[in-house]
Amino acid sequence: MSGITTIAEPARDWITEQQRLNRDLFMVVDRLAEPDPIPMLFASGVMDEYLNLYQGTEYHEMAETAPWLVKLPTGNADAISEFLETPQRNWGWLASATELKLSTFATHWRERMVIKERGTTALYRFQDNRVIAHHLASLTPEQVHLLLGPASAALCWDGNSWQTTRTDASAHHTSPFNRPWLDVPEPAQVLRGIRRKNLQQWLWEEHPSATTRLASTEPLLPWLDRQLDTAERWGWEETEQIEFLLQHQLDPRLAQAPLWSAGHEETPEEHFKRCHRDIANLTRSHA
Repeated sequence: MSGITTIAEPARDWITEQQRLNRDLFMVVDRLAEPDPIPMLFASGVMDEYLNLYQGTEYHEMAETAPWLVKLPTGNADAISEFLETPQRNWGWLASATELKLSTFATHWRERMVIKERGTTALYRFQDNRVIAHHLASLTPEQVHLLLGPASAALCWDGNSWQTTRTDASAHHTSPFNRPWLDVPEPAQVLRGIRRKNLQQWLWEEHPSATTRLASTEPLLPWLDRQLDTAERWGWEETEQIEFLLQHQLDPRLAQAPLWSAGHEETPEEHFKRCHRDIANLTRSHA
């Protein structure tokens, strides 16, 4: 790994140690990173064993934005040097294990990726390095075993530095099992990151054509950050309000309409209802 810079040095040392222990390396990939890591991985020649975690499940329609698992070829860690140099892109994280099949690792995460609480269903964004780093750092060793399962160790960028986690009791824990990581309070920055990724995925799923047009003219994430800043300034916190804003900001004609400005005495709820009504009227008038 010649030419590795200071930011990648801890990652290189971790990989060297895992190789010394004769462990295989796995990459947990977040497809919502920009640029998309998957084409880069194919170009790097490491895609011998890989798996899309939503394919073959009830979430197969979301496969284009699903997390991927990649088992890196033995002795070919140099091929991911570019990823080690740019952890701030939040492309995912690395795990190591001894004699672990990719299919077994996939089963482990599929059993953890669906969150069902109080009648609602959500997907656990374990592929986001900041999320998994925060959870691993907050759990007891026994709880780490439940989360990492058959993996022996993990390497995650927590947003500021590399974080390493190891477990001496790697094993596959089948359902039912406790999920203590869901009880870990998330920092505000992480919560915003999770919301941003969820909304990014929602845009691609619900408005693919308009999102593609937007992404062809400007980077999607900075645009999304600007919309979230606007929603925060207006006091729009509900998912319905934010999705309404995003949907109609995708339309250049509606995005430039003067109706969006909040009235001097409007509450956030009054502002939202008035915008909702005005957009509906404007849309009908142009039909």
